[in-house]
Amino acid sequence: MAVFIAVLTVTALHLAGSGGGSGCSVAEPVPTLTAQLAALGGFDQPYDPDNTPRLDALAIQAAGVTSHNLIGAKPAPPVAVTSADPNRPNALVIPLFESASSSNAGRLAGLVVFLRDCAGRAYFSRVWDFTSTAHPATSFPVVPEQAAARSLNTESPELEYTTSPAAPLWCRPATGRCIPAGPSYPA
Repeated sequence: MAVFIAVLTVTALHLAGSGGGSGCSVAEPVPTLTAQLAALGGFDQPYDPDNTPRLDALAIQAAGVTSHNLIGAKPAPPVAVTSADPNRPNALVIPLFESASSSNAGRLAGLVVFLRDCAGRAYFSRVWDFTSTAHPATSFPVVPEQAAARSLNTESPELEYTTSPAAPLWCRPATGRCIPAGPSYPA
């Protein structure tokens, strides 16, 4: 009986710590894949969000298949973007930059978005190509955290999205005041 109670207690603590008992109501993200991505395989499963090399490899592969303009783009570290709506998934956004050999080296070429489920796993979602944008950015988010902190008069602004992870806002949680984190890209 004591062993049963110990196992039950450990399981309950594990569920509480992993988000299983956190009341998360976000549905598991289901990717909508192009025929090319579906043919490659592997884009319809969850990934470990802490495995940055794997996410980078997937981002590069998805970007190259989605748009020939993104072939050779270089990934930057993933950026966490929280959903303003508790019923929508949080996201990891991988910025892609023009390669050093390009005449546009250092410009933001595109974004690859992974959506997260209640357990925190990452699912491929979408690729954005900005190579034809007239005034491309050189960072993502365009407005740095320090500038947002000054503007919002807070030490720790939060990056969140309302319509698209590609167009996040910097927000001050205590007041709900937000400012755009950069250009508004299509949803």
